[in-house]
Amino acid sequence: MALPTSSSSTPRSRRLVPRFKYNSICLVASLLAIHFLYMAKVHYEFDSRLKDVVAATHLPPSRNGQREHDKRVSNSDRFISDMNKLKQISFPHGSFFFGANSHQVKIPKSQVFDPSLSWLPLQRKLLDDSDINVEVEKKRCASYNFGFPNATMPLRRRRLFYGALISDDSAEVIKATSMEQYNIFHTVSLIESNKTHNLTPRDWKYFGSEDASKKLSWLYQLFGSKTKVSMDYYIPSLEKGQESDAMYLDYYQREGHSYRWKFNGMRPDDIAIIADIDETFSRDFLRALQICDVPQFRPGQSCRAPKVYASTLIFESSPECAWKTKSALRNAAGRGRTWFHPDAILGECADQIGDTKLHPPTKRDRWESHGTRLDYYGHDNEYTYYDSKVLADLNIEGQGPLWLPHEMRVESFMGQRVTKKDGSPTGYHFHNFFMSTEEIIFKYATYGHADKKARKKKSIRYIHDDLMMAVMCTLGKHTEKTESSFESIAGTSRPIYYLNEEARQARHSLWQDIVRKDAENATKNEVKAKVDPTPATDGNQEHKSLTSSKSHWDSSKSAVLGLASGYPRYVYEGFVGSLRATGFAGHIILAIAKDAPSDVVSYLMEQNVTMKYVEKAEKCTYNGTIGEKGKPIDMQKSGEWKCPKDYPDYKITWARFLYYRDWLNDCPSCTDGVMLTDVRDAFFQRDPFVTAVERNQVHPLMVFEESPETDTEHWLTDWPVSACRKHKLGKSPMLCSGSVMGSREGILDYIDIMEEEFKYWMERENCRIDNRGDDQSIHNYLYYTNRFKNAVSIPHRQGPIHVVGYQAARIFENATKEAENAGVGTSEIFIHDNNWKEWLPRKYGLINTNTGLIVNEDGTPSAQVHQVDRFGPLISKWENEMRKQGWPYNKDKESIGSSA
Repeated sequence: MALPTSSSSTPRSRRLVPRFKYNSICLVASLLAIHFLYMAKVHYEFDSRLKDVVAATHLPPSRNGQREHDKRVSNSDRFISDMNKLKQISFPHGSFFFGANSHQVKIPKSQVFDPSLSWLPLQRKLLDDSDINVEVEKKRCASYNFGFPNATMPLRRRRLFYGALISDDSAEVIKATSMEQYNIFHTVSLIESNKTHNLTPRDWKYFGSEDASKKLSWLYQLFGSKTKVSMDYYIPSLEKGQESDAMYLDYYQREGHSYRWKFNGMRPDDIAIIADIDETFSRDFLRALQICDVPQFRPGQSCRAPKVYASTLIFESSPECAWKTKSALRNAAGRGRTWFHPDAILGECADQIGDTKLHPPTKRDRWESHGTRLDYYGHDNEYTYYDSKVLADLNIEGQGPLWLPHEMRVESFMGQRVTKKDGSPTGYHFHNFFMSTEEIIFKYATYGHADKKARKKKSIRYIHDDLMMAVMCTLGKHTEKTESSFESIAGTSRPIYYLNEEARQARHSLWQDIVRKDAENATKNEVKAKVDPTPATDGNQEHKSLTSSKSHWDSSKSAVLGLASGYPRYVYEGFVGSLRATGFAGHIILAIAKDAPSDVVSYLMEQNVTMKYVEKAEKCTYNGTIGEKGKPIDMQKSGEWKCPKDYPDYKITWARFLYYRDWLNDCPSCTDGVMLTDVRDAFFQRDPFVTAVERNQVHPLMVFEESPETDTEHWLTDWPVSACRKHKLGKSPMLCSGSVMGSREGILDYIDIMEEEFKYWMERENCRIDNRGDDQSIHNYLYYTNRFKNAVSIPHRQGPIHVVGYQAARIFENATKEAENAGVGTSEIFIHDNNWKEWLPRKYGLINTNTGLIVNEDGTPSAQVHQVDRFGPLISKWENEMRKQGWPYNKDKESIGSSA
């Protein structure tokens, strides 16, 4: 039960009572004494720690002999000497070294430049806004629902002091944010550290070398001549394992901003802004914060909820790849995504700037005065203990403590989030605007809540959903949550830097190159695995050995196996008819009902299909799947669950694999490739075994990735595997268990391993899950824990099997809405002038519009298309025509060329 929150509505005149209790004074004095003694001890030890840091990060063993070693020692001594010349402040967590600001240094003539020389006329017009035009300012304030200063308020611009951490951020993103902020800030406080958030060492980028000096000179000039740019340095004293939450390194590093602002003359009536270097308020909003009557910036704040923070538009890796903001989608069920930084507060509420007599220190969870606020001491806007145990003893009511810089950012929603009246954003986040794959991986592996598996992911797209979105954007694939381009962004706010179309296209082209090279590297890693088939040693399996007993499959000696009981004839005509139309002359082995209609039996006989009969067990001995109410399901009475007569210990979704093994063993001439597949929702457009050979994808076991938008954090895999195996698969590509290919030997090994795992799940109550799709849960678990032998995962739309389900479902969902709005049937919404071959719009890039065939990413027809039922009636007309005409394009080599 939450403790009650004290009221903060007490008038200011009654908040401060000038009578202090003796014990409170003693307590504060004791805490201060302990703090300063500790700081003295830390400072005394610092020189040796700095030497250790330099030795660890700047003196790797030299390969060039003693002379090179001596040179490095000399450089490191100079480095220590230069660092020790800077103003220093030490804390239990580390030390800050404060450099000069841009107004205190003379930049060499060779490094002087004017950023404005590259501006377009439109950019220059927007950035030349230093004069105060009353009418313009009134309109601006009204557009954010702010008031305009009255006669008693002087019409002047507030001074803005900015703070951001900086590390390996690209020049691109710094140019984008600094242009938005050009000549607006009084101070830009940047802090670099020699460690990442998980304490991985990194080289200084802005200190200690000639190259660093040039980069620093460049930074000094980017923000405009009116802005003091300061670069300061933080060296943490903690070792790996000392801090349980890596984000605290971020918190500690930001503490230096308060001191820099103080050194640069910040006053209580100035504004503090905290951000990451890739975030900025829009220029228009920054000007509004300087002039308008912002309630949080009026003097005499309690400092309990003083923040003003942005409604931020997120660009992912490219200005052409943006998430729709929720405000821009406010009429679309609230979908979309926004960020909510930067954050701004009044100086009188900022640490080192405000008055500690009015705003006494609160308690935090690291060394009393560092880290996050304790519960009820101001964390999450709950001040009960702060009121009763801090303020009450000082006879103060209703006040809040001063805010550390990181608290301005992480203490969520303690103030006002501002969106423009027209729904436009008030800030921009240029997320993941790195220059290479390596930089992206390093970030995700070492910063924030670091992903230990980031370096082992097959592709950057699988590291995080944000990167997946950005990769899909380069392929022209957008969802209802994403903008289709920079120009399509709703509202009136646009980042000024990217109003330059050349800059937009240059960045987007670079991002496309990064994505292309990443895909090429993923392919190279597969090839490398052929040479070095060393299996992965952890739970995040990459492509393993690609060795195979055969380098070529004879299609006539290959086999397609499926469980197809109880379907009408047209289902078999779609599956079998399309497969035979490709020229496939191998084995088709299907299970059908013992009482199948005669027209089904005669059709399958005509198509040379080997028919197997599967009967329902009179009594399931697999009886104990746990239902929704926690009670075992009676398999005999369930309309959902069935067990086959031959394998009554197994539900049918598991037993099918055992049947496949039996049927293969009964087929001595099935010597080459084997496909295990669902039947009802699949058809063929090319011989899958010929396609595998042509693509050099002849492997003992091939598993197939579903759409990149679906991964193993999906409930279908995450919930069952977590419940049964107490194992988290993490974010890896979802693999479809309904379509598997391999050699005869590889498939038989696969089934044996699946059976072994089925038995494990059968024997344990926590594994008896009411989920018919748990064979896919097991399939993914076994692959990602290295249990399958010589298994290779084939990327989505890059092999003989194309699992189209996710994208098909999204297309059908959108088409249904369009049809409702247009008042037409869904099956006709995309077909015009009876051109049934173009049954999908070209924008989806899924079909060859000359034939209607569904294609892979390279434009060639997908050999098998699985989960086609997700298209609903959209595909019906085309598929019906294919059946009538005998699938005429399944051998047409001319149809390979795409006009998608």
